[in-house]
Amino acid sequence: MAASARFKLSGKSKPAYQSSQGFSLLEILVAFVMMSLVVGTLLQLFGSSMRNVALSEEYSFAIQIAESRLQSVGTEIKVEQGTERGSEEGTPYSWVVEMEPVELNEDQDDFSLSVQPYRVSVIVAWGSDGKKRQFALSSLRFGEAE
Repeated sequence: MAASARFKLSGKSKPAYQSSQGFSLLEILVAFVMMSLVVGTLLQLFGSSMRNVALSEEYSFAIQIAESRLQSVGTEIKVEQGTERGSEEGTPYSWVVEMEPVELNEDQDDFSLSVQPYRVSVIVAWGSDGKKRQFALSSLRFGEAE
């Protein structure tokens, strides 16, 4: 009698093999599939964030080069109409500084100015992941009047 009372917990008798608790093979497979989807998604997010960090470092370096070249206009690079080209040693970065005179308005000829404003554009280009990338800055600088 003691053995039959042990199986009557909820008022129904169950055989001993059905009363054991556990997961079926199908439930375990579904759990593994769901876990693999979550892990795969997390790895993709991590990979894309690492690529974005590397790309932002590249753009930061390009900005530093462009600002440096822009600051050198008037000291190392004479302010005059034309183009200067160069590259940063040991890096894939190349730069172009373009200068062209700016005409302010028609009344400018009435004033005898000893300076001429120039639009200065600096373009830094490099290759990354098989793609050509570039960053540009522009500013105004004063040079000698022609």
